[in-house]
Amino acid sequence: RRAPRHAIARTVAAYGAMGATFLLGLGYSKASGDTRGAVDLITSVASDAALAVLGVKVEVQGEDHLWSHRPCVFIINHQSKFDMFLMMHLIRRNFTGVAKQEAAKVFGFGKFMKMADMAFIDRKHTGRAVDALKPAVERLKRGLCVVMAPEGTRSWTPRLGPFKKGAFHLAMQAGVPIVPVVIRNAGEIMGRNDQVMRAGKVQVAVLPAIDVSNWKASDLAERIAVVHRLYVSTLKSWPGEKRP
Repeated sequence: RRAPRHAIARTVAAYGAMGATFLLGLGYSKASGDTRGAVDLITSVASDAALAVLGVKVEVQGEDHLWSHRPCVFIINHQSKFDMFLMMHLIRRNFTGVAKQEAAKVFGFGKFMKMADMAFIDRKHTGRAVDALKPAVERLKRGLCVVMAPEGTRSWTPRLGPFKKGAFHLAMQAGVPIVPVVIRNAGEIMGRNDQVMRAGKVQVAVLPAIDVSNWKASDLAERIAVVHRLYVSTLKSWPGEKRP
């Protein structure tokens, strides 16, 4: 589908606002030497500005769970590139993510990812999964939260894909809980391969933290299946909505 002109204009303006905030944060980082403070400034201000320009409203259920168990591994269902803007808006500070090494070369965002202490993973030479996750484990032990999408890739439809084990292995290795973030309608703002974002409302349900301290590798598949069903049931019966 062809994007309306006003949506294109708003998208350009949103990226412009983020770019301006990035330059502001970069200047602050160089002047103060406080890189993490600069990243948190960029994260919160840029995402708020982008959502305002786009005309995107965010409705959050369970917002207190975003703060009650940090550091943690936030897991999300992944539909679009917009999810990144959304999580920046929600988590706001002291977090990073996991990305393939190639992402570090993306103009503009690559620089920000490095500033944000993103854990880059070489997917061509990962070896054992445990070793591949070491960079992200180190971030968690330093007190940063990590955001991961257990589906591994953006979904073509709102239907939830299967969960991979990486995010759960990560939480177990670092000794931190998992906080599920269930996102609805993000695909209507920006589809899987869209380059333009549209106005609208995104709904988010942040579920209580899941303690993984007694999880074992032998029962991991069963544990993940339970979390997957939790997402499916939340998307089917959204919190606070009356059934017809």
